[in-house]
Amino acid sequence: MTPRSRFPRAALLSASLLAGLLTVPFLGAAAQADDNAPARPAGSAYSDPSLIAPDLIDPALGVTAGDPTGDPTGDPTEQAKQALATVQQIIDPTVQTVTADGTSADLSVALANLATKQDDLPKNLQDDAARLLARPNKNDPPGGIECDAAGNDKNGLPCYGAATEAPSVCDSGICVHYVASGPNAAGGSYAATVLDVMKSVASRYVAAGYRKPLPDRTVGKSSGGVGNGDNVFDVYLADLGKRGLYGYCTTDTPVAGHGTAPAYCVLDNNYTEQVFNAHTPVENLEVTAAHEFFHAVQFAYDVGEEAWLMEGTATWAEDELYTNINDNRQFLSSGPLGRPAQSLTAPAGVYGSWIFFRYLSERFPTQYGGMPVIIKELWDRAAGNPGARTALNRLLAVRGTELRKQFGWFSTWDRRPAAYYSEGSAYRAAPLWRKFRLTNTRRSASARTDINSLASRTVRFTSGATRGRLRVSIDLYSRASGGFATVTIKEKGKLPVARAIALNAAGDKRPTFAFGRKVAWIEITLANSGTRKRAAKISAQVVR
Repeated sequence: MTPRSRFPRAALLSASLLAGLLTVPFLGAAAQADDNAPARPAGSAYSDPSLIAPDLIDPALGVTAGDPTGDPTGDPTEQAKQALATVQQIIDPTVQTVTADGTSADLSVALANLATKQDDLPKNLQDDAARLLARPNKNDPPGGIECDAAGNDKNGLPCYGAATEAPSVCDSGICVHYVASGPNAAGGSYAATVLDVMKSVASRYVAAGYRKPLPDRTVGKSSGGVGNGDNVFDVYLADLGKRGLYGYCTTDTPVAGHGTAPAYCVLDNNYTEQVFNAHTPVENLEVTAAHEFFHAVQFAYDVGEEAWLMEGTATWAEDELYTNINDNRQFLSSGPLGRPAQSLTAPAGVYGSWIFFRYLSERFPTQYGGMPVIIKELWDRAAGNPGARTALNRLLAVRGTELRKQFGWFSTWDRRPAAYYSEGSAYRAAPLWRKFRLTNTRRSASARTDINSLASRTVRFTSGATRGRLRVSIDLYSRASGGFATVTIKEKGKLPVARAIALNAAGDKRPTFAFGRKVAWIEITLANSGTRKRAAKISAQVVR
């Protein structure tokens, strides 16, 4: 999916990388039990109805608290200054905020972070923050933004300036605002199209049981328009393409820490610039609206939630609403599917983390209102300040499982996405960490590494031996610290089969597997769902 509230990445993808995203790996096999390979999702080209896991949701089950992640400590004033600087850097065209692989800070999340910290800024910087959080129309509320002749506020975000806002186009509690002249000009017919898309997006989230964005009282009424009034959701159209942005949502209401707040969105005024060439203008509008409005929904739960949860679920939501656009696939290479050794929560991979939420929604496919219920329930538990990890642990406890097992199986799915994910034939498999070929003469190999929190490593032992068995020695971290391991065995002429390795309490195991001429390879996936980096060692030997 497209990076809605930051610089587009599609233009940075090379032809070879695009081709790589369509590589189809070998198919795997799945079993039903929680300690074995989770079933393939319903609707997968390789699904077997007899293997679909039963519905594990039981509201009668209790929940257990997980490991709280907490907020970074430090001086609040310095944190607020950094939040302001981050937003300023994102919108400054002279600052390079896009890396070679297309990752960058996200404007919506950066603005949300600023909104929670603006009261901690020195007085001389609070006005800068207020202008960045203000709406394009300086009259909503009056005096909210300062514009230059080019239709920018002095910090670089769009504003309508001297152009008079046309009567807003409103229906079903949503108003689209635009100007008919100046650098941010849009047409009335396009505003009507935006309204239709926003209504469709909002209705989908309401039907699925998500909270509605909080009311913003009388803000947004100055333009008039039939249907405009108190507490409507406001969408403003502006020339974001020249800024390299698809859209953003934020709040102009000060909010403390993990509170809730109303929101408004700014979307591009046509989606026709070269930067948007990956899809049609309407497709770009649709996935951007789905992503950004989901941020507005998130603000009704927790404005200060962790970025990887906010961006990962917003990117996941795009594909749930517009499954055929598939813009989210461009981020797979920057997240756990492309970088399994990188933490799921790493800032460089927040968009790519959507694949973890796809895993959860296909592993636990129960739906409500046309969307998987598990992500909605995750946000129910994330409201306030429990931390994303705690919310996940509570969510999974209700389903009779835990993050350790589910993250371990997620890491295993990522090695063979075509076998497990419903659209996995279009995903490139997660790369191996190490690969060894063992023979009758080279009979052993070993490796050690550190595994980041919420990350994994996979090592493959390829059989060049004509006889013998493979004895594997796993020295992992304890189960209580998040250790989990699986083995995938590929016999010649058969599909790979994966199962869990029953580690002891210390995280160790010495299993032996069939090897020799009948086996093509054996893979061991080591996963760390714990809260910090852990050391791991694995060795293997061909024995008779």
